[in-house]
Amino acid sequence: MKVVRIYPKTNFHTYLHSDTLWGNLIYAYRMLYGLADTSKLISLFLSDKIPFKVSSAFPFENYIDNQVQNIIYYFPKPITSVNIRDAQNPEEMAYMKEFKKVKFIDKDIFESYLSGLCDDNLLFERFYRWKKAKDDLNNMDNSDTKKIEELNKEIKKYRFNYLTGIIPTFNLHNSIDRMNSSTLQQEGRGQLYWEEEFAYFGNKLDEIGDKIKGIFFLVEGENFDLIEGPLRLLSHIGIGGNKSIGKGSFTFEIDNFSFSPVHNPNSFVSLSLFHPNKDDLAKLQKNETNFFYDITTRIGKIGRDFNLKFNEKNPVICFTEGSTFFIQESLKGEIVPTAKHIGQNDIYSNYLFFGVKANLRLQ
Repeated sequence: MKVVRIYPKTNFHTYLHSDTLWGNLIYAYRMLYGLADTSKLISLFLSDKIPFKVSSAFPFENYIDNQVQNIIYYFPKPITSVNIRDAQNPEEMAYMKEFKKVKFIDKDIFESYLSGLCDDNLLFERFYRWKKAKDDLNNMDNSDTKKIEELNKEIKKYRFNYLTGIIPTFNLHNSIDRMNSSTLQQEGRGQLYWEEEFAYFGNKLDEIGDKIKGIFFLVEGENFDLIEGPLRLLSHIGIGGNKSIGKGSFTFEIDNFSFSPVHNPNSFVSLSLFHPNKDDLAKLQKNETNFFYDITTRIGKIGRDFNLKFNEKNPVICFTEGSTFFIQESLKGEIVPTAKHIGQNDIYSNYLFFGVKANLRLQ
């Protein structure tokens, strides 16, 4: 397995779920090698000889500590059936409310989930002890040195890295009348609109100190070399929306990656958007199969490279990243035709299953 670490040079207009990421890679492949070779590549994805699979993109942080490089990878907290215990008092209720906002956990905690050593209930206890110790430390005076030392030990013992989500920023724009280079007027008023961007991914223009933020994705398959050229092209022209105004440009690094071995796996955690094929549905419909999930509806658009104007693709309902499936054999997912190019050739979206083995706890 490989990891691709992306260091953004500017803000990103688009969040890179696995379908968007795959689509951009195929688009760049087409620009480099032409339509005929791209059609051959797509035919491999439609067969059993899938050349590679990609996860969705997740955040990471890269920093230097005592002259040693440290990389913190964040993964989606697995969705499981383990319920958090009831709060015993209003204070615990407040901490529980805050804990439920946690969306991404660091690789060490994620592997603890995969190995069955951790679940939501145990992680909340750790979160509660850590947060309470921090709050107690902030609220006390400096005279009780022994208590301060105890609280600092508690903070160090229970601390872990997490994110409550990737919060977008919104920039205000106005529409320009290209005939006279002034603000476009319609119905007697100017045309203002907001556009979403993701600044948390990192930006070379606002790096502070030794900590660098970025996003990463994982790649499985024997034909990893197929995406190296497209990645280099995308790093220059940008990935996602608003490339023409400089959004989505980046540098990248490729490295080997692995998870700690899981003994006696009983499940899989999805790291991609996933739309089941017929065989997958048959497995999931068995009475003894447990699965816990969120679902989302994806509605992409056909870019101007394929049409004279933007057209919406057909919607696809799929499982989200972090969904868990208690099965022994991996699911597959599928490449879904979501639109037509000039009314003839299919345009596809990627909803292959990128799962990692786990020994998750059931309630």
